[in-house]
Amino acid sequence: MKRLSPTLASAGLGAITALAGCSDDPRISDGDRFSDVTTGVPGVVLIDNMEDGSQYLLSDDGRVGLWYVYSDESVGSSQQPVQGFPMYRVLDDNGNPIQGNPVPPRPCGRTERTPFFDGESPQDCAFVARTWGTGQRGWGAGMGLDLNGEGGIKNPYDASAYGGIGFYARGNVRNGLLRVNVQDIRTTPESAAAADRRIEAGLVEGRCDDSPSKRCNDHFGYVVDINTDWQWFQIPFSPCMASSNFGYPAMGGGNNALLTSGVVGIQFQISGPDPDDNGMFDVVNGMPLAPLPFDFAIDNLSFLDKSLVAAQPGCP
Repeated sequence: MKRLSPTLASAGLGAITALAGCSDDPRISDGDRFSDVTTGVPGVVLIDNMEDGSQYLLSDDGRVGLWYVYSDESVGSSQQPVQGFPMYRVLDDNGNPIQGNPVPPRPCGRTERTPFFDGESPQDCAFVARTWGTGQRGWGAGMGLDLNGEGGIKNPYDASAYGGIGFYARGNVRNGLLRVNVQDIRTTPESAAAADRRIEAGLVEGRCDDSPSKRCNDHFGYVVDINTDWQWFQIPFSPCMASSNFGYPAMGGGNNALLTSGVVGIQFQISGPDPDDNGMFDVVNGMPLAPLPFDFAIDNLSFLDKSLVAAQPGCP
């Protein structure tokens, strides 16, 4: 095997050193652009800013997941987008509002409520996540995303380094109320395998099932009031996030507090039957008639720095 002479080796090392000295600063991940690590002030870690226009959340911070829409699928109900792909464009390529668009652009960049978004440009605010529909007669409809899995796989993600979640929201929903759910491995039936592994390790005391006292999907959440103006919300995990007390763990004897080390996903949900559903049927198609009773959008979904939560007086 050939060997470099000491002179050539030294020259090569010098060239490498010179290149290293001229290199750019380490790359800042998309998620950390507005965190205290980057800005030096209490801020947020972006989960998704929607700007790639894709179903995937930002992935360069170790999270892997997809957005989806869901509903109670009442007979005759509808929800858009039907393909479960809720990214929606509000600005054109030049940063101008799209004419005739029912969703106005959100405030972009630094605001009084969001000083940590300093540096955002209109090109960073072209997409939001949006869903709309009608006719749900059961528990409602919504949209959400997984944090550690795709294709129906819902693994846990450790969010214990954060203090809560923040997001922009606007829309026309039933009674103006939108429930924000944070799912953990105990309340999410699709995460049963992950929960079982943690039970075996002695990390959690149980998980949901089909029994009346341990029903699944009683996720930890908080209800916010939204309207047709964009608003920024900051919801601390504790003490704001709580279950609805219809299943596990509230009624299953478990610890009724979000397991931040085992978060599965985040959901935004309108609840209850459609108040404008008149019960009348279309004689031709045999489907219930009802106007569009909900239409809402979300943007800049984020984890909150713990220092930001500590400075906040309470729940929104």
